[in-house]
Amino acid sequence: MKQKGSYINRARWYVYAILAVGILIIALPFYLTVITPFKTSSEILGNFFSFPKSFYLGNFMKVLSKPDYYYAIGNSIIITGIAVAIMSILLPMLAYPLSRGMREKRIFKVIYFIIVCGIFVPFQVRMLPLMKLVNALGLMNIPGIIVLYVATSVCEGTYLYVGYMASMPTSMEEAAYIDGASTNKTFWMIVYPLLRPITATVLIKNSLWIWNDFFMPLLVLNRSYKLHTITLFQHSFKTAYTTDYTLAFTTFLMSILPIMLVYIFAQKHIISGLTNGAVKG
Repeated sequence: MKQKGSYINRARWYVYAILAVGILIIALPFYLTVITPFKTSSEILGNFFSFPKSFYLGNFMKVLSKPDYYYAIGNSIIITGIAVAIMSILLPMLAYPLSRGMREKRIFKVIYFIIVCGIFVPFQVRMLPLMKLVNALGLMNIPGIIVLYVATSVCEGTYLYVGYMASMPTSMEEAAYIDGASTNKTFWMIVYPLLRPITATVLIKNSLWIWNDFFMPLLVLNRSYKLHTITLFQHSFKTAYTTDYTLAFTTFLMSILPIMLVYIFAQKHIISGLTNGAVKG
């Protein structure tokens, strides 16, 4: 028994050590992101990891004085807001017939698995033909990237919605059909309100992704600084030879605070949506 207890204690210390390393890996970049905007360039050159001697606010004033910043923050808000609003309508509409139809017709199950297979195709594989298509259609602009984000979210979003709907009882829908309600009315009046947890999950996950995405805006919105998002604005502080770390980290902090607050207040919806959707598949 003593030998078994020593193994358990040793394993517990290994787990604690791994967790401590993980916390350090996460906390160090966050620490640098928070303290660097309040330091001058000379302080960064002296010691990059030191705490600021005085909370210098000049970096924030420099960022706010740039007209490009307001274009970038406005574009990010527009793209994120419109894209997730469209997702909240289209994804449930796609998932509902698949979820209910799979029980009766095999074709719905085939369509569902084809859509889910798209999750395993990396964006880098689709990038070249997708950019050629978008360019040919004249969608190298803000409406075009919104369409791209919505289309890219279909695979994972459908998977989450179908899994969640599989855990929902159909008794209320059947009662509505008996009372003479159409499929459209049943969906919007009964099913859609019950999808709030998974809808919150999908919207928050995609909001975090779209707000922080760099690669797709770089490919689609690189023609003018007026089309830039906040991530492209941050990238502008890096040149071929130097990087203005004070302004770059200032924009990092200014961009993560809004989306971080949204995530903190809505994380319970993410957890409930994912766990409820995992009951049945």
